[in-house]
Amino acid sequence: MTSNLKRSESFFRGYDQTKLYLQKWDADNSCGTILINHGQAEHSECYHRLINGFQQSEQGKNWSFIGWDMRGHGKSEGLRGYAKDFDEYVLDYHLFLEECLRIDSVKNKPVMLLGHSMGGLVQSCALREKKYDQFKAQVLSSPLFGISQPIPAWKESGSLVLNALLPKLTLGNEITNEQLTRDPEVIKEFEQDTYRHNKISAGVFLGFKREFDKIVSTAGSITLPTLLHISDEDPVVSTPQAKIFFENLATTDKTLKLFDGGKHELYNDICRDEVYSAVIDFLNKHK
Repeated sequence: MTSNLKRSESFFRGYDQTKLYLQKWDADNSCGTILINHGQAEHSECYHRLINGFQQSEQGKNWSFIGWDMRGHGKSEGLRGYAKDFDEYVLDYHLFLEECLRIDSVKNKPVMLLGHSMGGLVQSCALREKKYDQFKAQVLSSPLFGISQPIPAWKESGSLVLNALLPKLTLGNEITNEQLTRDPEVIKEFEQDTYRHNKISAGVFLGFKREFDKIVSTAGSITLPTLLHISDEDPVVSTPQAKIFFENLATTDKTLKLFDGGKHELYNDICRDEVYSAVIDFLNKHK
C-alpha cells in the first residue's frame, strides 16, 4: 500500500490522558496535509483505499495524510465503542488537531480536514466550537447528522436507564457490512478486520441524539469551504439531514455531491474512483 509514501506511527494523549493512536503518510514534495477523522466502529487504517486513490492520481499524489483512532477504536486505548459521552470524542479531536499542527512537515503548507460519518459530526462540532485559521477547507463524507435506519424501541427508551446504571455496557449498532459497501471483496476485508466492531455505548448514542438538531441549526457558524458527499439514499445516516446542514452552512464556497445508489462508506464502495476524483478536485482548488 502507498509505497511512495513514508508511513510512521505514534501516540498522543487525549483530554483525560487516554493513549490515542496516530499514523502519518508523508509524501515527497508534499503540497499539503489531509487530516482524517474516521467513523464510529472503524479506524484510521480503513482509509487505505482513499489514500491509494490519491496516489494513483497525478493530481492527488502529492498530498500527505494523518489519521488517528478515537478512544475505544483501532489501536487507541479504551473499551471498544465506549465513551462516557459523545463530547469526549470532540475534546480528543481538538487535541488531535493541535498535535498535527505542531508537526514540522505540516506547518506552512495547506491543511485540510476530512471527516466520515461520526467523524464528520465530531469535526463539525469542533469547528462550531472553535475557529481554526490554519485550515483551508473540509470534506464531509456521509456525515452523521441523523440516522436513516429505525432504532429498536427498547434501545431508544432504555438508553437513559442504561447510561445511568450500566454506562460501560456497549450494544450492537444494528449496521451490517452490506449497508457499507456493494463490493464483495471489501465486505470480506471488513469481516477479517479485527479492529472493526459494532459496539456503541448509551452515552455516545444519547450524545448523537443531542447533537443532531443542534449541528444542523448551528451550521451557520461554520465558514470553512466545504465539500459534502453522500449517497442519494444513505442506508445508515440521514441524507435529508445532511442536505439541510449543507443549505445552512454560512460559506458560499460549498459543494454537494450525491452518489446514486451508493452505500454508506463511499470510499470503499464500487463508485469510489468517482468519489476520489471529486475530493481531489475540490481540495486542489483550495490548497
